[in-house]
Order: sequence, then C-alpha cells, then structure tokens
Amino acid sequence: MAVIHMKNQRRAPPLPQAIGLEASFQTTIHTLIRALTSLEEEVSNAQARVQQLTASLDDLRQQVLTLSSTSLLPVVPVRSPAEEAELRIYCFGPFEVYYRGIRVPQRRCGKVAAVLKYLAARPRQPISRDVLLEVLWPEAAPDIANNRLKVVIYHLRQAFALAVSAENEPVILFQDGHYCFNPQLRVWTDVEAFRGNWQTGLRLERSGARSEAIPFYQQAVQLYRGDFLEEDRFEEWTLALREELRDTYLMALDKLSHYWFQAGQLEQAVEGWKKIIAVDAWREDIYRHLMVCYSRSGQVGLALYWYNQCVQVLRDQLDLPPMAETVALCERIRAGERVSALVE
Repeated sequence: MAVIHMKNQRRAPPLPQAIGLEASFQTTIHTLIRALTSLEEEVSNAQARVQQLTASLDDLRQQVLTLSSTSLLPVVPVRSPAEEAELRIYCFGPFEVYYRGIRVPQRRCGKVAAVLKYLAARPRQPISRDVLLEVLWPEAAPDIANNRLKVVIYHLRQAFALAVSAENEPVILFQDGHYCFNPQLRVWTDVEAFRGNWQTGLRLERSGARSEAIPFYQQAVQLYRGDFLEEDRFEEWTLALREELRDTYLMALDKLSHYWFQAGQLEQAVEGWKKIIAVDAWREDIYRHLMVCYSRSGQVGLALYWYNQCVQVLRDQLDLPPMAETVALCERIRAGERVSALVE
C-alpha cells in the first residue's frame, strides 16, 4: 500500500475567480463604509442645521412678541369709529356728549341727563317708557311720572338742537311705547366700543391668536377713563353695570400685564399691575406679580416694599395675614433668590 506524505503535499493555488470575488467584496465593503461615514456626517450637519433653525425661530418669535407689545403697533385706526359718529357719548369717567362734533352742554336738571345716560348704556336697545318711569320716578303716580318724562324728553331734544344751532332730525325717538336713539344717526359710545374690543380680543385669544388679541385689549383699556358714570355711583341702576365693566377692565389689564411679562417688558407689566392695585387693593396675587417683576430685575428693595404693602393692606382693611404663597415668595427673595417665574 502506498503511503501518502501530507507534509510534502502542496496546497493548490487559489483560482483566479476566487481572487476576483474577494477583491470585489472588499471593495464593496469599503464603499459601504465610506457611504455610511458620509451619511453620518450629513445627519450630523442636518441636526446642527435644525438646531440653528430652531434658535432662529425662537429669536423671531421673541421679536414678534416684543414688537407687538410696544407702541410701534397702531392701536387705533387713523380715523376711528368715534370720529365718524354723529353722536358720541362717553360714560367712563366724566359724562360727555358730542353731537355733530359739538359738545352738548349738560342741563341742570339731573333727570334730563339721567334719561340720556340710561339710553347710552344700551344704545341699540329701545327702552320701554315704563322702565324709564320706574327708574326715574319710582314713587310717583303713573300719570304724573309720564308728564315729567315728556318734559324731560322735550328738554333733551332741545339741548341737541341748540348744540348745533340748526333743525335736524330728532336724536331721541318714541315708537311703540319705547324710547331710542334715531337709527338714522351714527351713534358711538365708549361702553359699547369697550365691550366690542374686549370680546374681539377674547375671541382671538381663544382661537390661538394671542398676539393679535393684544391691540384690542389695549384699546379697551384706553377707553376706560374711569368708572362707569362715576358721578352717579349711588344710582341703583348703575351699580351692577359699573361693577361688570370694572371687572372687565381689570381682566384686560391682567391679560396685558401677563403678556408683557412673558415678552420681557417688565416695566409695562409693572405699570399694568399697579393700575389693578389702584382699583382693587386686595388682589394678593397682583402683589406677588409685582414682587416677582422687581426680583427678576434685581430690585430686591422694591420687591420687599410691595410685600410690606400687601401685608399692611390685608391687615388694616381685612384683618387678615398674607397667604402662605406670598410669605414663601418673600422668603425666597430675602434669601437672595432671583425669582423669574410668576406665583399665581
């Protein structure tokens, strides 16, 4: 039997086809590695670009917030509805009436002005004669009260006629037992405009267009020159409406101040919240907002001043201590913390 010596046997050389396949495989691997490396670089560059775009978008949003909260934006049109109206009535603060651009003097008879004020509070709503009689002469006999009302309406119409020194269509009409402003006249009242701006602002804000709502809140605040019919604060029919309008004014101020605070306009936010305190000194949340504003701007002394004001008002007027949230905020400020977030 032949003995085969394996150690002397040589391995056969690789076939040319195998060499070609191996080289091709290695080339493919290198190509894939290069492609993967290139793709990773592109992903990294894309991520960096996304971060840059995000930062740019944030900057743009901040610029929009800042610009929309400044006086650079037109708050009122060049020619306002008040200027175009033939009859303008101001009920916030001092009561004033303008007919065709001429101020209508107020008669000494308070009932004449009272009728006009009652109509002005509801300029699009006919007012029943019986309602006016009940408001103006609740204890008088119906026939006597009715005669008095006729005299008052006569003097009211005369006041408008004398204001423009000419005969014009009557400002006050009587139809079907109701008194109303002449619908042919363009009538504008600050109360109606105030409510319209407030409601428009609310509608825009609720739809997500908060920046667009701000100018309407600003217009509402500008129209509020003082309490509704402030010289008639003891007239019973004015009480509920006065309180409603005042509350709306305070809510508009608070919305504006929150907006300015978030936009970094701390001075404007402080101004708005101080106006709220001037009307409603018991708003403890507003004192906290003022404390945060001054703490955020590094004015610790003023932050603590408003805390002390809060404590004093609550103690003197309500015999109450400040809330735990207010005390805790004060302690944070005294400890040297620069508070930047509002404590609602």
